[in-house]
Amino acid sequence: MSPETALTETPPRTTLLATLAGPEAVRGGITVAFGILVALAFTRNVNWDEFYFLSHIHAHLDGRLDRPLQTVFVHAFQWLAHVSDNEVDQIIAARLVMTALLAVTTGAIYHISLALTDNRTAAGIAALAFLSSGFVLPHGASFRADPIAAAGLMSSLAIMMTSRMAVWQIALVAVLSALSLLVTIKAALYLPAYLGALFWRAGEPRVVLRICLSAVLGLAFAGVLFVLHSAGMAPAPEADASANMRDALGTTLLESGLFPRAEAAALWALLSLAPLVLAGASLGASGMTRRRAVLVAFALPTLLSIVFYRNAFPYFFPYIVPPFMVLVGVGAARMAQGSVVLGGLVALMAATGAGQGMKALSENARLQHATIAEVHRLFPEPVPYIDQNAMIASFPRDLFFMSTWGIAAYREAGRPVMADLIARDAPPLLLANRWALHVAMTAPDVTDAPILLLPEDRRVLRESYVHYSGAIWLAGREVVLNSGETRVEMPMPGRYILESPVDLVIGGTDVAPGAFVDVHDDVAVSGPPGTTIRLIWDTGQPLHPNALPQGKLFAAFWRL
Repeated sequence: MSPETALTETPPRTTLLATLAGPEAVRGGITVAFGILVALAFTRNVNWDEFYFLSHIHAHLDGRLDRPLQTVFVHAFQWLAHVSDNEVDQIIAARLVMTALLAVTTGAIYHISLALTDNRTAAGIAALAFLSSGFVLPHGASFRADPIAAAGLMSSLAIMMTSRMAVWQIALVAVLSALSLLVTIKAALYLPAYLGALFWRAGEPRVVLRICLSAVLGLAFAGVLFVLHSAGMAPAPEADASANMRDALGTTLLESGLFPRAEAAALWALLSLAPLVLAGASLGASGMTRRRAVLVAFALPTLLSIVFYRNAFPYFFPYIVPPFMVLVGVGAARMAQGSVVLGGLVALMAATGAGQGMKALSENARLQHATIAEVHRLFPEPVPYIDQNAMIASFPRDLFFMSTWGIAAYREAGRPVMADLIARDAPPLLLANRWALHVAMTAPDVTDAPILLLPEDRRVLRESYVHYSGAIWLAGREVVLNSGETRVEMPMPGRYILESPVDLVIGGTDVAPGAFVDVHDDVAVSGPPGTTIRLIWDTGQPLHPNALPQGKLFAAFWRL
């Protein structure tokens, strides 16, 4: 029972819409939503930052992890490396765990709504509203920090709102909050909701004191765990924890302007119209000042993020909106349970959720799976490589993450990086899995743009790799022979395969097409003038140039 007068349920009328808003239909909708989520775990196109998230786990296992901030999760997911040799399969397994965590978040929404309304049907509607709202089905169970932190934060809020805060509950709130903060510093965005929970219990001094104690213990535990996690780790220059936090604060909040992701926010609102109407109904009711203040506090994380947060992309909304969905439960409780309006709003939730689910189910990860399988066939042992997002998570990669933020920081520095990287690491593999890399390799005449690599880096990559199949490029050179002897400078020392229509003389030796050539620097090549030849890296495995079809590896956010 809530500290204030509970809202009682109104007996439903026996109409079609009343049935849609009834407990059986709501439970059925929640069940269907989780069925879709389980299916999507296996089928949905893997987002680029899911691969990047996975790469930290492999870096930790190989002793290469150099980012102490926001990587404590690696200890809980080391088992993924044993699921399969293919990174897509590993992410599928991780997504099933994320789906379970999303269920925890949904359950927390239900229990907090129940504490505020004492109305099980309304609390169920709040849970359904969350699952069917914008972007939850497509992104809510993706393998990233967000589902982990949301489950921990919402569980903490539910305990604070509903329990007497016994010793074990104080400890649990402290641990869950600390882990959420270590997983992502975005946990700080939930602070208004935490204050709302504290205010809800303001009439119970002992509980308030215990909540405050859990906050102190949580911060202390987070500090200790961070020290233990980062012990022995040598952070990369750009991965220092304090520098990362300053950059994150400046880039995502202080320098982003107002409504930095207005398009994403507008689409979320369109896909969440029914929850927004019910949330508005909760705030528009008269009386119950404490409850209204708590609801405002629970709405603030979402509202402030829309106004200020740079990274409020579609995948962010399933993380930030769970506190907001508590308002939906209160709004639903304030409506007559058998009303046409409430039934219509629940029907609209079902329609928007079904539409998103069907669109998300239309995607697939087959080309991603096939590309990764071909990379592992070509390179049975890990090799350094270049790509956007650490797609081959089990291979070493020493390059910045080419997100919009990463590209912007790289271009602001104005320093080409590819020549030094190739000279230092000799990566025989390049995956053109980002627009910046695809343009660099396929459009030599394109003009410069803020989303592209610097011109010098694009030139270096084109002179260092040749196309193999799909998004896979291998170290090599393609040249047109001049009259007489042509000096060909190879990108890195190693063994190459000659692709030529005729026999050539390379380094003073007759070489037939398909033969192997060991190159340690530049090499002299003689043959008929005008002949186009390629020297392509020998991976030790047969090359199948048509192994992969052309196609996009990553689906766009707006395919909803």
